[in-house]
Amino acid sequence: MDVEIGEISSTVRATDSQALLDPAVVERIVCIVMKRLREAHELEQRLHDERALRPKVSARQVPNWK
Repeated sequence: MDVEIGEISSTVRATDSQALLDPAVVERIVCIVMKRLREAHELEQRLHDERALRPKVSARQVPNWK
């Protein structure tokens, strides 16, 4: 049975005050954040494209039905 956790909160205590600023940790966090931002932007773009109005037919393209 799969379980999806939508949100989780936790308390983190660092034993080494320098550990949280380790360049490898910072780079990993930045990569994760950039990936999530890119995914959110792509989703927003797809939704915008789906909601966009289609171009109207101009009066010159409609035959004169008089």
